Amino acid sequence: MSNRQEHFGDRLAEQAGGVGGVQTATVGFPVGESLAGAPDLVAEPEARSQWSYVRMRFFRHKLAVGSLVVLILIAIVGIFAPQIAPYGFDELDLENSTASPTLEDWHLFGTDLLGRDYLSRVLYGIRTSLWVAVFVAVLATAVGTAVGAVAGYYSGTVDNLLMRLTDLILTLPGLAVLLTASVYFGSGDPLKIGIILALLFWTAVARIVRGLFLSLREKEFVEAAKAAGASDARIILRHMLPNCVGPIVVFMTLIVAAAILVEAALSFLGFGIQPPNAALGKLIADGQSGGLDLWWLVTFPGLVILLIALCVNFVGDGLRDALDPTQRRMRA
Repeated sequence: MSNRQEHFGDRLAEQAGGVGGVQTATVGFPVGESLAGAPDLVAEPEARSQWSYVRMRFFRHKLAVGSLVVLILIAIVGIFAPQIAPYGFDELDLENSTASPTLEDWHLFGTDLLGRDYLSRVLYGIRTSLWVAVFVAVLATAVGTAVGAVAGYYSGTVDNLLMRLTDLILTLPGLAVLLTASVYFGSGDPLKIGIILALLFWTAVARIVRGLFLSLREKEFVEAAKAAGASDARIILRHMLPNCVGPIVVFMTLIVAAAILVEAALSFLGFGIQPPNAALGKLIADGQSGGLDLWWLVTFPGLVILLIALCVNFVGDGLRDALDPTQRRMRA
């Protein structure tokens, strides 16, 4: 089929369901008429795009915006940990071992049994844990979206096979599978841990996308694209997938929060990220031997994990409200 035919199908689909299937509305005023009946030119306001309304609604969610700012700051601190941290990750200072949090020598989070500055270790741990969480979210979302889109669009036998595979993975005990996979495939490498987690987290995304595609495949803009001869891949990517971006993005943020918590749990149990790589969960595991006497070795990494998880969840709530289909139409 030629590009001209495909573009013609896109135009038919847009006329039936908006751009890419996304319902849109243009707010305008009549031009050339006045209240007295005399010709009068009235300026027509510029039509806003769908994403401009989403952005406006998100920035009205103060808690989500504040959480996003905090999350960005935490990410910047983690990315530039080598430049920001006052000490190296494994830099020893035996004269200041087990020092409580103090402003002296910038030991704001105290030191451990070997005199290593815990603020520096936490900063390095943020970088690794956030990288793993984002990697898991991106990979799991990509796999789940592909599986759900194919299952929902083609339905029938393809849908049954893919969904039975999804149900099989959902029935597996997650923690047991993670521990076993870490033993057989090797633990300690952040990339391997990220892949193992992503292979378990994609199932929920697949079920959500599959349900959305089952609903969208009966819409008029999809029928118009099919009637114009558009290919299946073009219909999925150009017309149906843009309508699923909202729920996918929201669920992706939830995966980030879940991934960082599960990675911390694995590292705490000794099956996650291991030295020389830094990880917040491993810092908590190393500090638990100090008990209440060295409370800062567990408290500060734990608080950072809690703060990241809360910020990600609040951002997800803001995105969910901003992308809510029932709030798409707003007054100009």
